[in-house]
Amino acid sequence: MAATVVRNVFVYGSLLAPEVLTALLHRVPPASLAVVHDYHRFSIKNRIYPAVLPSKGDKVFGKVLFDLSDQELHILDEFEDIEYTRLIVSPRILNTLGADGEPVVGTQVGDAQELIGSRCLEKVGTSQADTVEIGDDAVEISPGHAAGLGLTTEVTAYMYIWADQGDPDLVGDWEYEEWARTYLEDYVKMCEEFESELSKI
Repeated sequence: MAATVVRNVFVYGSLLAPEVLTALLHRVPPASLAVVHDYHRFSIKNRIYPAVLPSKGDKVFGKVLFDLSDQELHILDEFEDIEYTRLIVSPRILNTLGADGEPVVGTQVGDAQELIGSRCLEKVGTSQADTVEIGDDAVEISPGHAAGLGLTTEVTAYMYIWADQGDPDLVGDWEYEEWARTYLEDYVKMCEEFESELSKI
């Protein structure tokens, strides 16, 4: 029986930025918000990009890029280089919850930037009157809206994890918004140069 071909990639760091995807792939693939359980996203000392490693009970929020071509997967492999190992995981695609607690199907890719770095919250809402109890089953992605962890579909995707599982330089958490404010513009230029050089090989 033929093996299933995986063409989806779960991303959680710089590849969340549409500008970075465009620089590397010349397009922004279809994507959805997603979560991978039992992993943690770390900062790396003296690096501006993150790493993930297994961590029981933790969650990594990001998005799944769908239907990448062989060439696009090759570009990402080269981009991540030997510091990362590509493996297969089972992200859960997130729908959203409105302030009334009802599911809103079809979470938009643009919401990913609001989601990244968020922690599970006990309440969603802008006032006591419209607060919705959601506990550990959801995470707030914008005022009055949350991604519901119970309203999910599991998919198969690749994820790049840090190759050195005992690396002492992995610390704390990594915040997408802080990274984007500080480094995005220069990072995109670096990605454009990388893709240009790779295309010559």
